[in-house]
Amino acid sequence: MSRNSSGISIKDGDIQAFEIIFKSHYVKLTIYANKFLNDLNVSEEIVSEALTQVWERRDSIVFSVSVTPYLYKTVQNKCMNYIKHQKVENEYVNYMIRNNLLDEIPENDINPYLEKELAQQIRIAVENLPDKCKLVFEMSRFEFLKNREIAERLNISQNTVERHITLAFEKLRKSLKYMVS
Repeated sequence: MSRNSSGISIKDGDIQAFEIIFKSHYVKLTIYANKFLNDLNVSEEIVSEALTQVWERRDSIVFSVSVTPYLYKTVQNKCMNYIKHQKVENEYVNYMIRNNLLDEIPENDINPYLEKELAQQIRIAVENLPDKCKLVFEMSRFEFLKNREIAERLNISQNTVERHITLAFEKLRKSLKYMVS
């Protein structure tokens, strides 16, 4: 399906060939993505991104037989990345709740600008952690590695990993305390 009936392919920059691919796969891919995400709007965004990615990378993508398996795998990977990102966000919110860092924010008066600023402050706070502490924290919280795996990768003890994570949380709590009070 990467070639249209006249033999021109999307690799050659044929927009009509791409439109054929888009029209014939968009709905099916959206339904497929929605099976993972259960959110039609996000599914549509992910499928649009996947199809756009095919167009943008058309010169370097090699389709062995058909574009279809590539599209499904791309959508699946994007869905998994989205789910992983959501898990990180949820874990952070749970951390904030467990440590009473959100108690001072009124529930009915959440300002989207404050949320954006808080997210920026979190990124800055993580960036300002000591290098080893930051590395361990990111491996733990963003790569979802277990303490044992981190210890093995960095050739340090599990106790050292735990200490770095504890230190990271203490520093983040101090750095972010003024944001939520």
